[in-house]
Amino acid sequence: MSDTAQTRRYDLDVLRVGAFFLLIFYHIGMLYAPWWWHVKSHHTVTALTWPMGLLNPWRLTLLFVISGIATRFMGQAMAGRGEKIGKRLVAERSLRLLVPLVFGILVIVPPQSWIQMTELRLFHGSFWAFYRRYLSADQSFGVFLPTYNHLWFIAYLWLYTMIAALSWPLLPWLDRLLAKVLNGPGLWLVPALGFGLLRVTLYPANPETNIVWDDLYAHLHYGLAFGLGLALANLPRVWASLARHRHSSAGLALLISAFCVPLGFNLANGVPVSAFSSMARSAYAWFVIAALFGYARQHITRGSKTLTVLTEAVFPFYIIHQTAIVLIGYALKPLRLPLAAEFLLVISVTALSCLAAYGVARALPILRLPLGLKPLRARPATALSS
Repeated sequence: MSDTAQTRRYDLDVLRVGAFFLLIFYHIGMLYAPWWWHVKSHHTVTALTWPMGLLNPWRLTLLFVISGIATRFMGQAMAGRGEKIGKRLVAERSLRLLVPLVFGILVIVPPQSWIQMTELRLFHGSFWAFYRRYLSADQSFGVFLPTYNHLWFIAYLWLYTMIAALSWPLLPWLDRLLAKVLNGPGLWLVPALGFGLLRVTLYPANPETNIVWDDLYAHLHYGLAFGLGLALANLPRVWASLARHRHSSAGLALLISAFCVPLGFNLANGVPVSAFSSMARSAYAWFVIAALFGYARQHITRGSKTLTVLTEAVFPFYIIHQTAIVLIGYALKPLRLPLAAEFLLVISVTALSCLAAYGVARALPILRLPLGLKPLRARPATALSS
């Protein structure tokens, strides 16, 4: 496939949808895993540490790589229409990302903060009493308010997109560089080493904060992933190699996890146990991503009506899901239901909330942008075309 062919990349659509669904289930798991979260069930399921630990190293990195690919396709589509990429990309992505972010900060996220402060016994009162303090930027709770919580991904994605728009003339040079370094074994070694060295050198003193102005390691890590995606969009030989060696990528990921997990090496998001475990974690994450890209590229060549709907709906799902999980988890906690009953209720209410948000966004034009849908007069999507 040529770099300029405008064929829909259904493989990337599927991976993007799948990654967001994994994120939703991961946050449901946070109700029960033995780690701090905004609200916790009275049930603790320590067995979740293993599967969630295996998901954590790659789930968000995958999303940033796909976002970089999508951004490149979007810019190239703009160029094909004769538009100036820099200004148009800045304007379009600012509209699509900043409007949901601001709406989320003002409307979607505040219930999470109220419940968190209530759970920590730092606030006793109604949501509306808390909301007034939230909007006034009351910092007496010891956390920064107002906040974006799970919507940090949108803020970071906007930042990286703005940098990409400003540096667009340099992208052909990036293509040529990565076409060389991702050739042969470099396809596995270079990204794994890049991510690993960042984690070894920066993460211990600069762990992730999700604070956009104070998150050095995360910006370099996710920025690297986004930049990698920008170049991958135009490297058909790399995609062919990913598909051809998909079994090898999966085997390497399984080998690392089978070796590290029983020995207690840290594949989750805690402080690295050692330089070795940090490198192993980063290699494992990249091999999983390479395997997913390879299998999807090889086997997913056609779309469906369901995929079309999910591709549009997944952003509203993402915007609303964590607030739904926190609210239902908080409401169910005093009832002390059996684990299975509580879990099914959390899953059901979260799913219904996501569907309701998508339905409301489609039904009310004024809420399309705030809840993550394109305006009705927007051009057809080209973000995942190649």
